[in-house]
Amino acid sequence: MPETGSLPQEINEQIGAVGTADVVIGLPGLQSLEDLAWAPQIAGSGQRVLIAYPNSVQHLDSSQLAGPQFLQYEASAAGAPASFFGTFQEIFQISQHVGAKCCCVWNTSPQRLSSDVLDRMLAPALSQGFDLVFPRYADMKFSALINKSIIYPAVRALYGTRISYSMAVDLCFSAQLVERLMQLDPKTRRPRSQQWIAAEAISGGAAICEVNLPMDPPRPPESLDVSSILSMVLGRLFLELERNSTLWQRSNNAPPIPAFGDATRIEEEDVAVDVQRMIETFQLGYRNLRDIWNLALPPATLLDLKKMATLSPAAFQLPDDLWVRIVYDFAMAHRQRAINREHLLRAMTPLYLAWVASHTLELKDASPAGVQSNQERLALAYEKQKPYLLSRWRWPDRFNP
Repeated sequence: MPETGSLPQEINEQIGAVGTADVVIGLPGLQSLEDLAWAPQIAGSGQRVLIAYPNSVQHLDSSQLAGPQFLQYEASAAGAPASFFGTFQEIFQISQHVGAKCCCVWNTSPQRLSSDVLDRMLAPALSQGFDLVFPRYADMKFSALINKSIIYPAVRALYGTRISYSMAVDLCFSAQLVERLMQLDPKTRRPRSQQWIAAEAISGGAAICEVNLPMDPPRPPESLDVSSILSMVLGRLFLELERNSTLWQRSNNAPPIPAFGDATRIEEEDVAVDVQRMIETFQLGYRNLRDIWNLALPPATLLDLKKMATLSPAAFQLPDDLWVRIVYDFAMAHRQRAINREHLLRAMTPLYLAWVASHTLELKDASPAGVQSNQERLALAYEKQKPYLLSRWRWPDRFNP
């Protein structure tokens, strides 16, 4: 077992009492004993399981739960459970120090967990040689739209890797990948970024897979509005494009990564989507944000947006190719710092809502097959437009909006 000198004394003592463990399950979002109703059921897995949770949890008497062992760690301010991109550092340290074969970090609510979900997530890392296991949530027509409209198709097109939810924060890791993520970046000699694990795994050639889970995608905190979520998610995506530009510029399209378990679909309740309000927000953005859009978008795109701003709701549509160019152009403007990055990313909100309105109108009566076809069509548009981004990235001086 590794030396524990880098950890606080209290945790060293807990690790000394635990000894070793085969699996570490980290629960940064744990709030109460009721969140652990599933814990006794994992005792029959044949693995020595250690559950690690932050010291922000008060009055948790884990002795009431037979089976796994428990360890309470001191969460750093940077690793607070409220972190949008999750927290991993402390759990990685614990996993290393108890000699775990793998660890699962479940950043969203532990109430969503079950022994079945944990078994599904752990199996590929424990027994099939995978380094990183992503969840693939049940398909829903109008959920996870930022992921569907930007993150999944952009990562697929640029990195050549088809990860359904590459920004998921509920993940399982092999001991080898944990060791890599805890090492300094050889280029910068600084700690590796853990705010988007997928980028580190892809760049390091990790063996990646997905596991189908019978649950809907986790929802963002209610305290965050759409502009804040877009700003954080796109900011991270665009920063990683800069950091890994050599990688994605030479990557090619790749087949889907291995996926385990049967895919599931959840029928959503009929929810009234205020398409009219979204279109009006886009029209208002066209009137008030053109000075910012002019810094990011070429004249031809602005002309297309001008035409869209005059469309009635019945005729409203944002074509795939236009949407993809908008995303790529904003990525370039972010790289060039044409304007304060926060202002730039927030200025994309009316454009994103225009995509949501168009998407809703197109798919409101679509079958599951029609939804799947629509998603594939958008992903292919991102792949088709990749040369556009490449040319802009390599020769930015040739373009000046």
